[in-house]
Amino acid sequence: MIKKNNFYPLFVYLCLIYSGACHAKASLSNNVIFVTEHLPPFQIAQQGQVSGFATELLKAAVSETDINASYIVYPWSRAYNLAQERPNTCIYSIARTPQREQLFHWVDVLTQTNSHFIGLKSRTDIDIKSVEDAKRYKVAVLKDDVTHQLLLAKGFKEFKNLYVVNNTQSLLKLLVLRTNIDLILADNLTVTYRALYNDIAPSQFAVYLKVNQSPLDFYLACNLETSKETIQAIKSGFAAIRKSGQYQKISHEWKQLVPDGKDIIQ
Repeated sequence: MIKKNNFYPLFVYLCLIYSGACHAKASLSNNVIFVTEHLPPFQIAQQGQVSGFATELLKAAVSETDINASYIVYPWSRAYNLAQERPNTCIYSIARTPQREQLFHWVDVLTQTNSHFIGLKSRTDIDIKSVEDAKRYKVAVLKDDVTHQLLLAKGFKEFKNLYVVNNTQSLLKLLVLRTNIDLILADNLTVTYRALYNDIAPSQFAVYLKVNQSPLDFYLACNLETSKETIQAIKSGFAAIRKSGQYQKISHEWKQLVPDGKDIIQ
């Protein structure tokens, strides 16, 4: 029988805080913690619940298994570290990159993400045609995000031309409120949603450069100590919802909610 219990026994939740023998017990159970960040429209945290396009796909797949799932929203950096440290902990939506390849079990693709250098449209002094050009400006990124790792690899330096924050909401506020921040590197769709969510007109922002390394696939990934049986069960769940058409149905419904192209930051 399919179980749809989204609540966790207390001892499993405490495993997020305490290490030791608790890990061994968790790894032998069907309890799995799915950690994520608030990143509309992919993951939306509201009134203690987690929804969003990627979340609905994941919940549908998990409902095809006997996994007892818990969905918890954290700042991205904390979610990223927990998924590496805690058995039976999975993270979404995470970009799959060569640097991360050996850190997780990569379970299935949820959606795609693009990276853009975005700034205020009023900044007529900004002129970039390459990532190298962007080094002349102060760029803000999300801590431990693929954008953070990309710019570090390209030679950006924290406290010089790279400013790191803990959530996407802070990124947008930096552009509006801080004159010393010139650009952010983020997905234009998520920035659009964040702007609309905060009653900010997306039209005041502009894409100055799309990074060639994108788009990247957004995945569900799990801690390396998660059992093969659990990984396979989730993979089978995704296969089941694709076969039944539920995956396509959820995708179609969310695409209807995406702002029209004219409203997305260009």
